[in-house]
Amino acid sequence: MKKIFLVVLYKQKISESKTCISLKENNIQNFCENKIVVWDNSPEAINSQKIANYFFNSETIEFKHTPENLSLSKIYNAVIDNNQDFDFIQILDQDSKIIRENYNSYLNQVFNENSNINIFLPKIYSNQKLYSPGKFFIKGWHFKEINFGINKFRLYTAITSGLCIRMDFLRKTKIRFNEDLSLYCIDTDFIYKVRKFDSRFFVLDLNFIHDLSESSLTEEEKKQRRKVQIEGLKILYKKTFLCKLFVFIYQQLLKITGRI
Repeated sequence: MKKIFLVVLYKQKISESKTCISLKENNIQNFCENKIVVWDNSPEAINSQKIANYFFNSETIEFKHTPENLSLSKIYNAVIDNNQDFDFIQILDQDSKIIRENYNSYLNQVFNENSNINIFLPKIYSNQKLYSPGKFFIKGWHFKEINFGINKFRLYTAITSGLCIRMDFLRKTKIRFNEDLSLYCIDTDFIYKVRKFDSRFFVLDLNFIHDLSESSLTEEEKKQRRKVQIEGLKILYKKTFLCKLFVFIYQQLLKITGRI
């Protein structure tokens, strides 16, 4: 079972990344079927191939640096397109602590036992609330809880961090991440495309903790974030008149209430 683990860094050293530390602690680099791609998207080169090899104590780690701050969608597509001989890719941000014994063998077992499932997701919590998997139509809302194993929901969505994708599914469907989107709605757009083929997904026995709240943002930063989210929604739903209408109404409501 050949797996790629993609870690995207931004202004963080490999040695300080919770994700890189977790992969190393789980000896992911020591399994010959695995490949770790560390992609540093920082404007300044604070990491290097030499540092990556030294940190993981392995010569098989692939390191990339794009100082132009390449969009995440382009990074994901590049790794997918350049590794077509692999079976799975797991996309990870820099701050995901993986707490799971025998993580590699657990993934292999789950993938092998569920050969007809294409999307595998951890549970992602913020402030003790389950954020991913979630539900989405114009605006997101939450599952109170969701069972491990196979689930099916026509309007499900997911955060990209921790997302495992069967590469054969991508080869057959030609689905890619939307490069018109640089940050917000990348994951929503991707899962929207996936659902057209299959609305099933597997929830891994794996929890991630992230700070997804807006509590640390200023009011102006919150408004700017919402504006970017609206622009992402416009791209996501540009071909559907009814959805475009809903996005327009949602945008007007945000304006009326002073939230953008």
